[in-house]
Amino acid sequence: MKTAILLIGAGEQVSLIQDVLCAEGYEVHRKERPEIDISVKNSLSHINLIILVDQGEGEANRNQNGKAELKQWIDKGQVVPLLVITSNASPQFIVEWLDFGANDVMEEPIHLNVMLARIRNLLRVFANATPEGEEVIVVHDLKVNLRSRRVNRAGEYLTLTPKEYELLEFLALHVNEACTRSDILREVWGYEYAMDTNVVDVYIKHLRVKVDKGRSVKLIHTVRGIGYMLHDKN
Repeated sequence: MKTAILLIGAGEQVSLIQDVLCAEGYEVHRKERPEIDISVKNSLSHINLIILVDQGEGEANRNQNGKAELKQWIDKGQVVPLLVITSNASPQFIVEWLDFGANDVMEEPIHLNVMLARIRNLLRVFANATPEGEEVIVVHDLKVNLRSRRVNRAGEYLTLTPKEYELLEFLALHVNEACTRSDILREVWGYEYAMDTNVVDVYIKHLRVKVDKGRSVKLIHTVRGIGYMLHDKN
């Protein structure tokens, strides 16, 4: 699988960078503005590196508005390095990008071989990087962070209630195993025996809406006569 780079920017300089990256064998996806909509996030869920070509002070307001959306890529639950290329060489401008979350900042005019070397370096550094102390269960494109209790699928954070998270965590800890309703009630709700309640079915329904709805690959499955399973399609 090719290394995927999201290239954000417009103009001849960006077109040149795109041509150079493609010639080097990278898979390049280009956007003209920092705003990243949901459809793009879902279709480009395995980006390895982001390059943003910032046109400088004239673009400051628009870039500031786009940073909120760009931040979703940086904080999306996987480690994605950000390289910013800017025509604004002021120290304060560079500091602002580094404080925002950029991992490297290059000032124009750029030397293309130096840019490629920096890209290789970022990809090498971040290849196996995960936030220190993180414990993450990966099921297909679903990631369950056991420490932060944050969940994302294909790069999109899912908003779960505490009990929805606990149910999903239990299923994730027993991925590809059929979990009985009695086991779920005991481990998630603390009931010592199977009560006459449909609370598990109700919460599974809620989880399916948040985890599986609108996605071609369904992860939560009913095991007839037993209960439910989180099934890894990989």
